[in-house]
Amino acid sequence: MKKASFFAIFALLTAYSFAANPQSRSIFIEGTAEYMPHMAFFMEAFSAEASAMSINVSDTKEGAGFTFNFHVQRHSDERDPSISYMILISLIDNETDAELVSFGWAFARHQDMQEHIPFLFYTATALIPGLVVDEVMMIAMPPDNRWQNMRLYLRTSIDYPIVFYSLQPTGLKGGQGAFGPDPDYPEQLQHLDHIIMPRPGLTLGLELVVFNFLSLEFNFHGNLGDTRTYEFINFSAGGRLNLIFRTRNYMIQPYGIFLWHLNSSSEFYEFPQFSAGGGIQIATRGGRSGAFFIDVNFLISPGDVFIHNPYTGLTPYPRLIHYNRFVFGLGIGYKFGFFERRRR
Repeated sequence: MKKASFFAIFALLTAYSFAANPQSRSIFIEGTAEYMPHMAFFMEAFSAEASAMSINVSDTKEGAGFTFNFHVQRHSDERDPSISYMILISLIDNETDAELVSFGWAFARHQDMQEHIPFLFYTATALIPGLVVDEVMMIAMPPDNRWQNMRLYLRTSIDYPIVFYSLQPTGLKGGQGAFGPDPDYPEQLQHLDHIIMPRPGLTLGLELVVFNFLSLEFNFHGNLGDTRTYEFINFSAGGRLNLIFRTRNYMIQPYGIFLWHLNSSSEFYEFPQFSAGGGIQIATRGGRSGAFFIDVNFLISPGDVFIHNPYTGLTPYPRLIHYNRFVFGLGIGYKFGFFERRRR
């Protein structure tokens, strides 16, 4: 890889001296490989890069000003047992038969090479006259995507979940009211309604990337408030199963979530032990190893939530009021990565 970087710099420094050369912007691409899928993959990928640079790909060596040659062979690296292959690349001036550029690149699987193809091609072809050097400089250096490929992430976020308590008609007068004990005063009714209450809080978590497309996250939550005040802090622990989709600038993670509630306010007679649901996290680079993210999710609790009747003075019945509970969650945060991993 160091050798490839050296030739990239060399090519950029000397490209101007070749810019006035009237040779045609055309190449002949040829290659060999011990493994046929390698041959097909690299031939197609390099041809596509040539087209993107408006370089004509000739069907014959005689009809081209340059020959782009590659050879894929088996290779091992004691420092990295995952490495299995090496691609050797050279650029030849067909008029003088001089080898202008030559370098190699080690890799584990050809499927992992797609993002490196532009770097390899531009490094090799920077000496072809007429190339825009600024374009080469911008594309030749591979993107630093370490933030997307760490083994472990420590995450923290500020959360603003909105909790919905949907009133159930069980035991209520007309399905909506608490009532008093004296039958002579049937007008003693307390109208009840749904309860909607934001519960700001914090989340701390650890995310372990198990596979290139899958991670597990374990987290701890603290949120303010029950259904009436913000004096109570609710604690819960959770787990997530995340799918991982990467683009050049974003990491998108749809996930399933399970939340175990560790305590509940005395306002509740019975509170669900857990909630479950799903969501999506969208992250963008925040430094070499970290990312800023926004997180949206939806949680639902099984069964009813039982709340003590707060209107015991005139309307003490029913003693317990039934609600269904669900949560719409929103969070923004940062996660810092540790231990860069190799994609397989």
